[in-house]
Amino acid sequence: MVEELSLFPELKKVDKTTLIIIGNGFDISHGIKTRYSDFRNWLLSQKNNNQVALMDTFFSNERDVWGNLEAALGEYDEGGVLSYCRPDEGFDFDHSLSSAACVEDSPNDIFLPVLEDFKDRFKEWVDSIDLIGVQKEKSLPADALYLTFNYTDTLETIYGIPPQNIAHIHGSRQLKDEYIIGHNNTRNPSDAWDDESLDFECQAKENIISWMNELEKNYCDNIRKHQDFFNRIINVKQIITYGHSMSEIDWPYFEEIISKIGRDIPWRVSCFSETDVANAHRFGSHFNLTNLSII
Repeated sequence: MVEELSLFPELKKVDKTTLIIIGNGFDISHGIKTRYSDFRNWLLSQKNNNQVALMDTFFSNERDVWGNLEAALGEYDEGGVLSYCRPDEGFDFDHSLSSAACVEDSPNDIFLPVLEDFKDRFKEWVDSIDLIGVQKEKSLPADALYLTFNYTDTLETIYGIPPQNIAHIHGSRQLKDEYIIGHNNTRNPSDAWDDESLDFECQAKENIISWMNELEKNYCDNIRKHQDFFNRIINVKQIITYGHSMSEIDWPYFEEIISKIGRDIPWRVSCFSETDVANAHRFGSHFNLTNLSII
């Protein structure tokens, strides 16, 4: 007899024809410290205060960096980055070649190391996340399919879900994958060139845009990597989400799902805030889904 998914008792049948999408809210609900604010606290505990301060400086244009780190990354302003990195405004930029070279090189010395350290520290933090003492709170069906955006092995270790039924779309600690974190704001580096800035300033801005493009999520490559899993969802009859905000940054993955199973399959979206509800409705409207409900 198929075990009922107690997370959603109103759903009577949850089996191998069900795709369950898991977001970070799932781990958070189990008391696992996987918020971006937990990453910040870990950085501070590891004496990476400068990393935290520079992330705040470069990526706090539109929002709190540690509230939604991926969104903040995509909202960078290359002009602001350059203004922070450039030397004293007292230099005569028009007449000093050495100062011009310094302006061009300073993002290499200040901003680029922040990006490189960010990726390294993020991996160290994810690897350090502790599951000791985490208890199973709900029953999950072992034969359903799971698309998880989490790096942790909560589904495997705590719930005993077979690894072959799980796709860790952004990487898995157990599989020692590269962890995918980034934004969806790819830009043309040539946008940095204008008639109002000096050439070396435009070149520096172009470099910043190019570096940030390397932090963009490569959806196409990642979907190809997991194509075997996406091919398995052809027979899915319903989709349940838990702990995912349904934010636009992950829509390319959902678009791939919809391309496999159509727009009429039931989507049962769990929401924990008004923002989640708004995101879910916007998602359903964008993809013209005919059977989406909030639970």
